[in-house]
Amino acid sequence: MRFLSSAQVAAAALGFCLVAPAQDLANKVGTVLAQADGGPVDRVYQVGYDVAELVTDNNGEQLHDAIVKAIDQLGDKGRLAAACALENLKDGDTYGKDILDVLKPVAESKDQKARAAAVALLGEERHFNQKVLPKVATLLEQNTKDELVAPEVRVQAATSLWRVGSNEQRGTAKATLTQFLAAADRDLQIRGALALAAINSATGKSAQILRDIQNEPTDAGRLAQLYLKCEEERRTFESRLAQLIDQKPAIADDSKYRVLKELMARVRLQHIRGAEITDDEMIENAAKGMLTGLDPHSTYFTSDEFQRFFFDLNREYGGIGAFVNFDGDNDFAITRPIYSGPAYKAGLLTGDKIIEVDGWETANHTSEEIIARLKGRPDSTVVIKVFRPGWPKAEDFSIARKQIQVPSVTHTLLPGDIGYVELVNFSANTNEELDAAIKDLMAKKARGIVLDVRNNTGGYLTQARDVVEKFVPGTKLVVYTEGPAEPRHNYETRNRAICDLPLAVLTNGFSASASEILSGALQDLDRAVIVGERTFGKGSVQNMMGLHSQPGEEFDDLNGDGAWEEGEPFKDANGNKKYDVGPHIKLTVARYFLPSGRCPHKEFDKDGRIHNPNWGVLPDKQIELLDRKPEDAWKNAVLFTLLRKNVFKDYVKKNLESHQELFLQLAEGDEGDSSRYPDFDAFYQGLSTQLPKDDVRKWLRYEVRDQVSDLRGTVYPGFRALGDPQEDAQLQEALRTLMLKQGVDIRSIAQYKNVLKIQFGQEPRTGAK
Repeated sequence: MRFLSSAQVAAAALGFCLVAPAQDLANKVGTVLAQADGGPVDRVYQVGYDVAELVTDNNGEQLHDAIVKAIDQLGDKGRLAAACALENLKDGDTYGKDILDVLKPVAESKDQKARAAAVALLGEERHFNQKVLPKVATLLEQNTKDELVAPEVRVQAATSLWRVGSNEQRGTAKATLTQFLAAADRDLQIRGALALAAINSATGKSAQILRDIQNEPTDAGRLAQLYLKCEEERRTFESRLAQLIDQKPAIADDSKYRVLKELMARVRLQHIRGAEITDDEMIENAAKGMLTGLDPHSTYFTSDEFQRFFFDLNREYGGIGAFVNFDGDNDFAITRPIYSGPAYKAGLLTGDKIIEVDGWETANHTSEEIIARLKGRPDSTVVIKVFRPGWPKAEDFSIARKQIQVPSVTHTLLPGDIGYVELVNFSANTNEELDAAIKDLMAKKARGIVLDVRNNTGGYLTQARDVVEKFVPGTKLVVYTEGPAEPRHNYETRNRAICDLPLAVLTNGFSASASEILSGALQDLDRAVIVGERTFGKGSVQNMMGLHSQPGEEFDDLNGDGAWEEGEPFKDANGNKKYDVGPHIKLTVARYFLPSGRCPHKEFDKDGRIHNPNWGVLPDKQIELLDRKPEDAWKNAVLFTLLRKNVFKDYVKKNLESHQELFLQLAEGDEGDSSRYPDFDAFYQGLSTQLPKDDVRKWLRYEVRDQVSDLRGTVYPGFRALGDPQEDAQLQEALRTLMLKQGVDIRSIAQYKNVLKIQFGQEPRTGAK
């Protein structure tokens, strides 16, 4: 019987598959792959290449599915050809799991030649992602260790294991190949020696075997000769390199910068990445080291780093208005919409999966690539294909991008009529956002205000001044700065006070810079009580400066704001297809001092010891956020396990739709009563946990507060215990202090009575100014 060659079959199939439906394509692919089962093992590779060549611009996914569908009808050699086809189907795509599934039966086959070919194909690390790779290595390790497996399979498996395995598995591979050198069979010795040479480990006996056979007129002899020649060239190169290293690098001049030039020369010559690192990278690293060596806050930013830093302080952009990231299924999803933004107004919610952006699939792309496509000029339109769990299919949403302002202020009115305001940072928008928050709380008859700057690492100094002046009438000194090249500059209030309510400020060890100006100034001016923990201790001032030597790229400033925004045309000088603002430096130029003249900066002596004990801002009432008992440390591990299983998230998702009103009430406060949660006892029993019921209730409520945000159209301030009036002891102490000024005992408020974490009968420790 005469068979068509696989190339002939492939050509015929190619001419048909351009117009054929998927079933016909599957039949043609199956016919091509079946040719491999009727031929020798070394023929399977060509068959695989022929199938991969059937791909066109439009049928890549269909061809992949056709190959997978044909596999169950194939023998060992047909499967090998299918694996080769999948490996070569499309550059940049990885079908790692499919390849492993195809080859696993062959890697356990009784046909030793096919088995050896299978383990050879599994030795290509680039075809497998990090989830699949350990399974591949385990299969290869089994073939390597099993002494009942044919030697040719074990040798090939060990060679592949060396390429894809862990350090321990590579040790197993090398040890197995070394064992073959002691075999009585000369052929096995040669196999072992050649395999060790392939992994650059041919020394001692293996090298001697190669020298013994290098002149034999066989494939093994010619291969040995090639390995020995490569080894000789490698040693010659290393010898010359060692001579160069022993010599002094040639430095062109004797200037004061010669040490930098020598370092660059040595990096190129001796560092393990010397051949790939560029001069520009070394200069950037030198600049970073130069500035960070001055103090912890002076910094060199590359263009990309500065753009990220600038966004944190100027939290505006043109886009759809949503926080996004990859979810637990590795799909790109909305983690929370910005409730004032167009995405939420269009109906998008937390958990929605973004499948496409303007017809461009998000799968297999980075978050940076996807976000770049979601952003754009305000009022431009983007079409997003979204899938929501429970929908029969994905839906298209046409959204007009808007200028998005990422909130730096969140607020709410707490029981007892105390306004709670969280300042996330001191960005360019903080002043106007806080103005709106205070006016809203005062309209709701707030009787006091808590400002929360815990975990707020700072921002613009002038924004800190603007916040203080909302609460301090007249003209009062807030802070002044002074440095060697910076004359004293006073920042004073400008008689713009809008709130005279009793005030408390919450601080912790991550409250830094502008947060310390705010809390310290209000403390010095006797305007607020400070509650919480000592602040970070950063009393230095940094100025941001561009570099004349590397200016940003030219652009058309369409809106005249002096800054490049998404959608504005620019001159792509370096051809990287994105706007580069150019490197910048953040340089410490002065220290700042509070109205009392104290500087909160934490000072160290030459031995690294703090020599100003009153650094930072010490609270008037020092109190920890939570009651941290050493004997309760075991709870962290138990909670981590439950969180990883998503038990709280799944419970809330299951019950939210049928109990929306109840969950909105529980988010505000559950009075510590677990029985208010639907089927709580059954849920708790199903966890089989030693955690107390109250701990489970608390974490359920955290999840409820997260998930009802979409229903409320606003997020709760803080995160978990932080900012939760039921669980936050520092917030409770601030509330108690402000209520006492009104003659109210916090224990008389029903929402707090059963959930208070603070002690009574003993005032918290008082700090010093």
